[in-house]
Amino acid sequence: MRSVVKLTKPPGFGLVPTVVSHRRVNLRSDPTIPAFRRCIEFVRATPLEYLTRWRLSNEVFGDEAELIQVIEWSDGDVSLAVRQPQYHGEPAADREIERFFRESGWASITDPAREHELFFNYAYNVLAIDAVPRNCYVRDDRLLPFDVILCEPDEELEQYLRLYPA
Repeated sequence: MRSVVKLTKPPGFGLVPTVVSHRRVNLRSDPTIPAFRRCIEFVRATPLEYLTRWRLSNEVFGDEAELIQVIEWSDGDVSLAVRQPQYHGEPAADREIERFFRESGWASITDPAREHELFFNYAYNVLAIDAVPRNCYVRDDRLLPFDVILCEPDEELEQYLRLYPA
């Protein structure tokens, strides 16, 4: 299988999901309207979060991604070079993506803000977000996920998504 090399662009290392709160505008001073709206947004990942994402991809999808170089630029910024398999195929349909994750042991998780399709693998304690057609191809009747954002949810994300009901 062919591979591609990806180089992070300073100062970024990809993205990770996090729970954020936005103040609501309450023009009627309605006490039933919460002061804040919580939702999942993407923030810049740290180098460790970026590498963890690739490790998780290797573990749960059987990828063979590897860190091949750390580059320090003349201005002190750093880039990471990662080699990953190059997948060819057609973008998967939403139903194919959902079926793949469900049949691979992932649970479909409801995003309280209804902004993201989420899957959680309880065996690996891994959340998948951004599993959309641009990041999942189908070739020879096989779905090939790549660039799906994987993370081990922190406590706030676990609580927000109610991953472990009380």
